[in-house]
Amino acid sequence: MQQPFRPGPGAVTARLREALGTGDCRSLADVLHPYVCWNPSDASGNGCHTRSHVLSRCARLHALGLRARIEETFTYPAAVVLGLRIHGTVPPADPQTVMYHVFDVADGLVTRITCHADRAQALDAAFPGAVAEGPAR
Repeated sequence: MQQPFRPGPGAVTARLREALGTGDCRSLADVLHPYVCWNPSDASGNGCHTRSHVLSRCARLHALGLRARIEETFTYPAAVVLGLRIHGTVPPADPQTVMYHVFDVADGLVTRITCHADRAQALDAAFPGAVAEGPAR
């Protein structure tokens, strides 16, 4: 039996950039693992634990008027790091701050999303000791 095609890290990076850049989180569905885990940056414990939960949270944040502008992109063999500047009128919007989201990738699917305030910590979490293909702006 033939295995389904899974995109490489560069294709996952492109899909993330497109979805976040346009605000169309539904386009993320085919790169999210069914049991993807999204850990909130505030450590409140209110994370997401399925693809549908992540997509509904994205839609809710977008409906509240939050928008993400991608400042930096790093692609590793097993992770993508996006530096995001969040705009809007409700938390967590802070156009003065860039937050770094690490998207762990396995078999072409995002399995975990974590947020870091510190760029170096995010890059180390993505792939300790590696040199990224980036930054792309």
